[in-house]
Amino acid sequence: MPAGDGFRIVIRMARATDAPRCAEIFLHGRRTAFSWHPADRFGLDDYYDCVQEDEVMVAEVDGLVVGFVSIDESERFIHNLFIDAAWHKRGIGSALLREALALLQGSAQLACAARNAAARAFYEHKGWTPVPPPPSDHPEPLVLYRMSRAG
Repeated sequence: MPAGDGFRIVIRMARATDAPRCAEIFLHGRRTAFSWHPADRFGLDDYYDCVQEDEVMVAEVDGLVVGFVSIDESERFIHNLFIDAAWHKRGIGSALLREALALLQGSAQLACAARNAAARAFYEHKGWTPVPPPPSDHPEPLVLYRMSRAG
């Protein structure tokens, strides 16, 4: 799909060969998004642990993976959405969310760190609705979001 500034975004299911690039995006994205944690808390191997049970779709521009989304289809839950910082605000996250919702047939949930104001603003701008989260022992306060669209 063409993006606003003329480049073409290709969304596809991830291949095993995409994992190192996704891990790099994930590492840098988490270090930025969770700036209140020490940077060394995060490592490249975290990606593999966080997506091992998920379907992963990547966004590609001119053959370069620039972002990914990981989805648990059985739970209708989007676990991760990360975009290379050089590609922020260029429609990549929106394209990945659209494809994730299409895969999940228009209804899904996701959780976001309560302190991650930029991500929360993005999701709310895209029409995601905060809902009361279930009780959790998660160490980080989270905001649970839901999207329901017919068709």
